Amino acid sequence: MTAADLGVTEALEGRRRAAALREGEPAGATGELRAAAAALSVETHPVEFALANYDLAGLLLEGDAPTAVLEEAAQAAARALLVFDPQELPDLFAGASERLGQAQWRAGRRDDAQRTFAQTAGALGGVQRHALQARLLASAARLLGRTAGVGDAVSADDAISVSRAINAFDAAIKAARRTEATALLASLLNDSGRLIASTQAAAGAPHADAALARFDEAAALVDDSDLGAALPVHGNRAAAYGLRETGERDANLREAIASYQRAVHLPGLEAHPSDAARLYRALGTAWAQRPGGDRVENLRQADGALASAIERLPDDVHRDERAAMWSERGLAQAELAQRGIPGAVSATVTAFRAGLETASGSEATALEAQLANNLGSAIMTAASQGQEASLADAAAALDRAAELWTSLGEPEDAGASYLNAGLVYMTLHSAERDTAHLDRAIERLHGACAARPLGTHPEPHAAAQFNLGMALAIRAGGTREEDLAASVEAFRTALQVWTSPNAPPQAAVAHANLGSTLLGMARQNEPDLLREAAYHYEQALVVYTPATNPQQHQVISNNLAMVRRRQGSGEK
Repeated sequence: MTAADLGVTEALEGRRRAAALREGEPAGATGELRAAAAALSVETHPVEFALANYDLAGLLLEGDAPTAVLEEAAQAAARALLVFDPQELPDLFAGASERLGQAQWRAGRRDDAQRTFAQTAGALGGVQRHALQARLLASAARLLGRTAGVGDAVSADDAISVSRAINAFDAAIKAARRTEATALLASLLNDSGRLIASTQAAAGAPHADAALARFDEAAALVDDSDLGAALPVHGNRAAAYGLRETGERDANLREAIASYQRAVHLPGLEAHPSDAARLYRALGTAWAQRPGGDRVENLRQADGALASAIERLPDDVHRDERAAMWSERGLAQAELAQRGIPGAVSATVTAFRAGLETASGSEATALEAQLANNLGSAIMTAASQGQEASLADAAAALDRAAELWTSLGEPEDAGASYLNAGLVYMTLHSAERDTAHLDRAIERLHGACAARPLGTHPEPHAAAQFNLGMALAIRAGGTREEDLAASVEAFRTALQVWTSPNAPPQAAVAHANLGSTLLGMARQNEPDLLREAAYHYEQALVVYTPATNPQQHQVISNNLAMVRRRQGSGEK
């Protein structure tokens, strides 16, 4: 045996050693393949030479390789292509071509990569190897698609690269249609649909029908037993129909629901609980958004899907995601409660409470604040309906919401939570006669007024001032001059907003209470106070007529008569 023969033998052994080392010691495998490729000659051992270079190119492409290594991979793949013939060795020819194109692309030589894919795909097409041709064209299309932003919103400035990517996908789809490679065709339709959908979203296009046509065909072709292929197809189709702005909204959501339901029943999905949870959540959202059909049934389906999502989401991860799912369940149950469904109020409280417990963390979030606010409101609703509920828990939740909204720099939301907290504390005072509750109510209502000023939020400010006036009047008890004066100013501020005939019913209550507060302050029958008191009683009687509110009409009429007597007598 000659020295050359020994060198070839050693090279072949090195290639086998590299295969054994590839998993555990990739660096060692790379060294063996480099040596083998260098020892072999294309003239004397062309196939072995090509295979060594083919393997070397594949190994060098693994991981996040630097440019120098990528260029070495490109050279190795090019050497392999000196031997691999598209007619005789089409699979290896396609594989080496793909590795060469990948290496050139990743090294920044994108035009070279596109030429490689185009030329080698053309060679395969020339020998009627359409499946392999489609595979290479698919690789080129996906590289262009990633550059254009597949799956992400892309700007209109990327129109040229997007157009190139779509054209590349169309060429690959055309080649795939000549074959029986339905899995590849479905995948290409899905990926190109994603690119089209994201491009339209970035450009503000009102429709995604071109993308939907591809998703529809992909869904008809894909094999549901192949989870990796079927899951993105059905998920993308569902999402696209859910976002579609053309056509009848309910019909679009029915299509979305059908795709999500197909996705959640895919064989093997239960082995991927996070994916399953997100699909069930999206299914619940689609049910909740559906405008047609039986609204109660839609909401029940939404709640059931969200319950399935929460059940599948792993306990040790995705805390915010789980909290958001509980929030969405709470909103569905709250709407069911508004429709009088038995048990829905209790279920609403349970969902928001679970969400808040899940969301609580070291950093304030808008989700935690919203959950706290919604929990407080849900408990208030339960209490107003005579259900067992802790108003102290409601107050604590609303206080927490107001604090969180304030820390997040959201005064408008904080103002709403402060207002509700004030109302709860007033109710607690009414039930328990504890002045501490009244003090807290007044403090929260001051906070509501400050958070939503009169100049920028007139209606919410008026509502807060009205309730503040009520709380101050109660605490004054007819004797605390400071609280009486503050109550008068609060009612006056509210009535600056509530001036039109369309003012809310509280306006009449504000007039009546302002009249009573002024009457209480007129200890010396001060004419100005009595005159203003009479005016506000008269305004209240415009609403409280004998026909509509006989009892209130009688009380206010008696108070007005008292004012008239005191105006006439000038006595205390």
